[in-house]
Formats: sequence, structure tokens, C-alpha cells
Amino acid sequence: MFDWRHIGMKRSASWMGLMVVGGLFLGGCQTPQFQTLKILDSPNRVVALQAMRDAYDGKGYDHPVSITNEEMIQILQGIRAEQTGLYSASSSGNSSTHPVFSPSEIQFFAPLIVKGLSQATPEEMVTFFETAEIETDDLEKNFAITTSGGFYVAEGNFYVVVSNFSVKTPLWQDTQRSSYDVDAVRTNSLEQLKPQPGLLVFEPREFLVESPDGEIGSFLKGKPWQAAIRYREFLRHSIAPQAQKNERKSD
Repeated sequence: MFDWRHIGMKRSASWMGLMVVGGLFLGGCQTPQFQTLKILDSPNRVVALQAMRDAYDGKGYDHPVSITNEEMIQILQGIRAEQTGLYSASSSGNSSTHPVFSPSEIQFFAPLIVKGLSQATPEEMVTFFETAEIETDDLEKNFAITTSGGFYVAEGNFYVVVSNFSVKTPLWQDTQRSSYDVDAVRTNSLEQLKPQPGLLVFEPREFLVESPDGEIGSFLKGKPWQAAIRYREFLRHSIAPQAQKNERKSD
């Protein structure tokens, strides 16, 4: 079996060297997060490993992690955004819940996230970025929709971070600035385009960790949504019954 740990140690040493060099130029400024390995790099979608300063409060992540595609699909299907206020579809201001990933997005991203988690070091998380331009009959009303965030496993929990959830960016107004903002998120998926009221949840909620540690956001612009999932317990409950059902069919 191929030893990913050897690769991880080599890459970890490489990006640590870059952080030291970068620190010389920054003159004591806070070390930025940056992508270390592209799993996918296309005009509208990016999946990458990103080096994290003080990963999980200095304790590091449980990486690399082995998860199957089917298990990742099950996890992604349960991730939902609970929005409130102006960003909610409800005019009354009550919270509304929406899947973060569509069925097609789940099928697309699941194997890439699995690959990223299998290659990540304890200092890296897997990040994702997706944007799409929406055209209307009025050119001045064309806009882009951007979703981005990341994933990591720490102390036995699966963490999901969503920095931008279907954020609309006008294409006609201040095009240069708008393009710059989206490009910045493309290379750092944890940056926020704008604050969003709401929170990230997981269904069924019995597997959601109420007060997760190692929250991301104190050294970033704004505070992304974050949720921690007792994923091993969830997978035992979700995949085992399905396997038993398949066995009964084969009999």
C-alpha cells in the first residue's frame, strides 16, 4: 500500500518553508492561509488543500483521513444552511433551511473531497469554490453566484465550513472590483464576500456537535458558518441499514 504519510511530510516541509519565507516579507504580520495542492482547478470550480495557521488551535487535524465516496455522499446530503432575516426566503423573517449542495454537486464534489482528505497533512484542510454567472434579459442585472468553504476532521468529528453560500455578486456594477473579490475567494475559499446571517446545520441533528472546538474565523474577515458532525456514528446508522436492505434483496 502506498504510504501517503511520506508524501504528506514532504509537502508539509515544503509549505512550512514557504511560510517562513513569506514571514520575512510580511515583517511580523499574521501568516496568511494559502493553497498548497490543487485537486481540481477549473474556471468555475476549485478543490484544493489549504495550509492553515494554527490548525485546530495548534493541535492539528486528523489528516490524512480515509472516507469512501458513498460515505462522503451521505455526509454532504445532510449539510444544510439555516438562513434568517433578509437572506431568508421567508418574508416573515423566520428561519428557512436549504441544502448547501444540490444532488449533482454532491456527485461532483464527493470524490474530490475524499481524495483531498486522503492526501491532506495535519496542517491542511480541504477547501472548495464554485461560481456561476447568471444571465438575464437585462444585461445590467446579470450576476454571479458563489459558494465556498472547506472540510476537515479533528478529534473524531467531521467539520464543515461555509464562508459563502449562494452569494450574489453583480456583474455590471464595478466589474473590476467584483471580479477581484471573486478571484480572491477562488484562491482562498475561506474568505467571505459579504456577511450572511444564519448558521450551518446537519440533518439528522442528533449527530450535530452543539459546541464544536477549533472554530475558524478569528483571523479571517468575518466568521464563516461552521458545523461539526459525529460522522462515524452517523455513518453507522445511515449506511448499515442500507447494506442490510441490499443483502435482503440479494437473498
